[in-house]
Amino acid sequence: MRIAILSSGYLPVLDGVTVSVDARVQRLAARGHDVLLLAPRPADDLRRPASLPDGVVFVGLPGTPFGAAAGDINPGPAAHAVIEQALAAFHPNLIHVDEPERLAWGIRRLPGLGFARRHGIPAVVFFHTNFIDYWGQGSRLAPLLDPFKAVGWRLVTALYNRFDATLVPSAQTHRRLTGFGLRNGVCGRFNGADTARFSPALRAPGYWGRNWGLPGLDDRPVMLIAGRLTPDKGWSSWDKALPKLARRLGDNLGVVIAGDGALRPRVERLAATLPQAHVLGAVPHADLGALLANSDAYATFSRCENASLAICEALAGGVPVIAPRAGGIPGQVRHGENGLLFAPGDVGDFVNQMARLVEDKALAARLRGTLAAEREMLDWEPAFEAWLDAVSRIADAAGRGQRPPA
Repeated sequence: MRIAILSSGYLPVLDGVTVSVDARVQRLAARGHDVLLLAPRPADDLRRPASLPDGVVFVGLPGTPFGAAAGDINPGPAAHAVIEQALAAFHPNLIHVDEPERLAWGIRRLPGLGFARRHGIPAVVFFHTNFIDYWGQGSRLAPLLDPFKAVGWRLVTALYNRFDATLVPSAQTHRRLTGFGLRNGVCGRFNGADTARFSPALRAPGYWGRNWGLPGLDDRPVMLIAGRLTPDKGWSSWDKALPKLARRLGDNLGVVIAGDGALRPRVERLAATLPQAHVLGAVPHADLGALLANSDAYATFSRCENASLAICEALAGGVPVIAPRAGGIPGQVRHGENGLLFAPGDVGDFVNQMARLVEDKALAARLRGTLAAEREMLDWEPAFEAWLDAVSRIADAAGRGQRPPA
C-alpha cells in the first residue's frame, strides 16, 4: 500500500493523535508499506522528525501555535499547496487524515479531499477529538453553549461525511456521531498502548524516593493525575475534589500531578495546601510507564474523551482508572472490573470512589487482576491490525466504485 497520512500533529508534541500516528507509521514502515507523512511544523523549522523510520517520506506543513498544549501548532493556508505537491509526487493509493476539522480550520479547506477526488483515490478520516465538547469547559457560561453544541456536532459530521469513511475508536462516540448524522462511520478498537513501555513489571520498591526524591510516597497509596494543566482537563473540579479527598483520607493517600500548562501556578498553590501532594511538571513520555506502574490509581475529571490513549496506557500499566461516566470512557473503564466510574462533575461521587479503592484492599486486588488478564488486548499490535484491515477494506471498496459523492 502507498498511504499518505495527513496528521494534525506529530512528535515531539505529545497527545493522543501524535502517539497513535507514530504507532501506525512505525508499523506500516516495518511491514514494507510506502508511507508519506504530512504534519505541521514551525514555519521556520520544517525539518524531518528524528524518530521517523528511514523509508518514510516526510513533508512538514508550515504552521503557527495552536491550542493550549506546549509546542502544539496547526498549518495555515500556505500548507494547501505543499500538500498538493507532496501528494502528486508520492502517488498514494489511499489518503488518511487525522483530525480533518482541525486541519481544515487552519488550511481553510478540507485537507487532501480535492486531490483524492480528482485522482480517484479513497480518502478516509480518523475521529480523534470531541472538540465541540470542549466549548466552554471551565467556564460558568458553559451551559449557555449547549444549544450551539448540537449545531456544531451536525457541522462536524457533515464534514466527515464528505470522505469515504470515518474511523471511530469508540462505540459510544460512534453512536453519538451517528445520531448527529454521520453516515460513513466504521467503528473498531483502533487505539492501543505499547505494553512493553506500559507494564506493571515496572513497579519497584522505593521508586518515589529513588527517582523523584519523594520517599514519603513509598509507604502509601498514590493517585496519579497526568495531562495538560489546562481548564479542559477538569481543573475546576479538581480544585474542589482534592481538598475533599484530603479531608476524607488525610495523608493516607499521596497525590502526584504530572503535567504542565497555563494553570500550573494555580495547581502548585493548591498542592501546597494538601498533606501529600506533589507537582512534577512535564514528564517525558518515556518515563510515564514507570510513573503509572508505581501509582495505585490514575484519575481524571475530563468528560470530553473519545478513546483516551492516556487511559489505555494506564490500564496497560496495571493501574485502575477512576474517571467520569462520560464520552467514550465507559467503553474503556468497566465499573468495578478494571476501574471505577463516577457521575460527571460530581466531586462527592469521585471522593467516594477513590476512597473505596484506597480502603478496600480486596477491590484493589480484583481490579488489578482483571487488568493483568486483559493486557494483551490493549497492545498496539491488535489495534494496528484492526486499523489496517479497515483501511484496506475501504480502499478495496472504493476501488470498486463504492464511494460517496464529493
